[in-house]
Amino acid sequence: MLTGPDQVHISYVHSPIRYAWDLQHQYLQQSKLTSGPKSAFARLILHYMRNWDIRTSNSVDAFVANSAFIARRIRKVYQREAEVIFPPVDVDAFPLCEEKDDFYLTASRMVPYKKIDLIVEAFAQMPQRKLVVIGDGPDMQKVRAKATPNVQIMGYQPFKVLRDHMRRAKAFVFAAEEDFGISVVEAQACGTPVIAYGKGGALETVRDQYEAQPTGLFFNEQSVDSIIAAVEDFADDPTRFRPADCRANAERFSIRHFRERFFGHVRESAPALRHAALPADPVRANDDGAARASKALRVLAIDQSGVMGGAELSLLEIVKALRSRVRVVLFDDGPFRAALRREGIAVEVLDPGATRDIRKQGGVPPLAKAVKGVASLVRATVARARESDVIYANTQRAMVIGALAGRFARRPVVWHLRDIVSPEHFGRSQLAIIKWCAKFGLAHVIANSAASARAFAELTNFGDGRIDVVFNGISAAPFSALRDVPRSALRARLALPQDAFLVGSFSRLAQWKGQHVLLQAMVLNPQMHAVLVGAPLFGEDAYEASLREFVASRGLQERVHFLGFQDDVAACMCAVDVVAHTSITPEPFGRVIVEGMLARRPVVAARAGGVIEIIDDGINGLMCTPGDAHALADTLAELRADQSLRDRLVARGYQTAVRKFGTQAYVEGVERILASVASERPTRIHNQCTRSQHHDLTRRRGKET
Repeated sequence: MLTGPDQVHISYVHSPIRYAWDLQHQYLQQSKLTSGPKSAFARLILHYMRNWDIRTSNSVDAFVANSAFIARRIRKVYQREAEVIFPPVDVDAFPLCEEKDDFYLTASRMVPYKKIDLIVEAFAQMPQRKLVVIGDGPDMQKVRAKATPNVQIMGYQPFKVLRDHMRRAKAFVFAAEEDFGISVVEAQACGTPVIAYGKGGALETVRDQYEAQPTGLFFNEQSVDSIIAAVEDFADDPTRFRPADCRANAERFSIRHFRERFFGHVRESAPALRHAALPADPVRANDDGAARASKALRVLAIDQSGVMGGAELSLLEIVKALRSRVRVVLFDDGPFRAALRREGIAVEVLDPGATRDIRKQGGVPPLAKAVKGVASLVRATVARARESDVIYANTQRAMVIGALAGRFARRPVVWHLRDIVSPEHFGRSQLAIIKWCAKFGLAHVIANSAASARAFAELTNFGDGRIDVVFNGISAAPFSALRDVPRSALRARLALPQDAFLVGSFSRLAQWKGQHVLLQAMVLNPQMHAVLVGAPLFGEDAYEASLREFVASRGLQERVHFLGFQDDVAACMCAVDVVAHTSITPEPFGRVIVEGMLARRPVVAARAGGVIEIIDDGINGLMCTPGDAHALADTLAELRADQSLRDRLVARGYQTAVRKFGTQAYVEGVERILASVASERPTRIHNQCTRSQHHDLTRRRGKET
């Protein structure tokens, strides 16, 4: 493509030219061009093509890859980063089927790299298992020659026949190293699990048997023996793979999700489209579902911070799901904005003015400057809120601005409450402002734990019908990606001692987070090391200085490791032996606890707040009295001495994390609440007090009855 200086060139790559790059030798061999004059001429042409390919890649403004596998190839070939957007799969064309027949299916064009002949040869050695093969191509005769009576070669078949067999098959067998592999997703859309070669795009579209809600399993080699072992493993317990889980996984790759993600990326890359809305799908313009999509929920998400704290990580999961329907406004710049941009999400940063200096515990700038800063943020937020259906506030300061903006813009405001609103966490003036906002500016509250919801209800008398508890959803992917990485390699990367028993603390350095309690426990346990991951974020530098002074005064320099802020928290967690949560005041949720469980590390946590909704003491983790260094030291000593206890806590903790705190339920819960609040917009703001009183009265009458 030849483009002008004002034109944006986005290249959606399904693969760099295979036969010119990493698969050149394979293609030459298959074409019988490995030697002789024709081979020399072919190699010369391929050399020219590679030069041409590299030269023209420089004109591309942004690369998009159809999988992380292809993104890695783009990085290797073109030395460019690529956004990963999975291609669209028409999952609606493959209805779910719960009842399965006693046969396995493979379907593909019969070319060498698809390895259909290996699958047929494997089933020829398993006469008790039936295989159906659908497809045609150059390798057809080779495949037929290896077939035995239990293998049915159907050749090319119409779509209806292919779909029928996909729906009824016990499992879909796939042996190719594909860039993405649409047939694998189509099979899962039917509720059919997959037995696949564990390389390429399949690793991104199939949930392995060791993950939550598995949808298939992998074999490690493109060999007959490896395929046989995988099929036998599957046959031992096929009930591990539920059709409903397969279908839910396939829906991640639907046409709707593709349109939202791709449009969001294009909108972010092209300045002229920065404020454009996703156009209606012309192919489905008459479909009821498309009609609803054209009127999709529009959300203005606001957050006060630019740093990557727990609240921001949780918000990131929500906006990634909403994509083109959400617009994000931040009141400060930082790594969070960059993370949003990488996901193709529209984001703006407003100047917070003097409001930047407002703290939870009551520190405020001069009144005139504070009022001016608030007024400026409210005006800017109102202008953006008028283009949205609902304002979604992710932090406390953002909630205050959102509540005021919502009144002026006549839009409902939902606060995602991620704090325990109590005197331990907030100053008197902040609590008074929260009460005022609850009465006059909030339509609904989403709390990240029952402890957060309870404290808010006690402070504000907010009606129970307008508070929902939705546990934070935390992705297991970053932790699963490190499953096969040796702990020694992670420790070497972080410059941590190889043979020490490491206890990790993962949070910003703040007095109430209690890192000093862990250091006191280290004094009592001289055989252990502490690893502190985090930095002082909100004027808490004096606390960090006090921690370092304590370490120096007790001679702990060799046993306490300050790693500061780290992007790859998963790697840090997987490098330690135990994850310690040491907050001395009640924690609203305790994200680090769930992350520790996903990292397959035993967790020790302070018994208060949302923690008790995550940990079942002695079952999936251990709890201690908040602020009690002696109790923490004793518990850590017990863990160090008992490997079987650590193993038991890890197994149950991982199960808890993936079952109870997965991202899918979290995202769906928040989206459902936002849509529900937005649908009541015409009357909700003006009638919310009456609704709350009516609900409370109804609830009391119900209890009396």
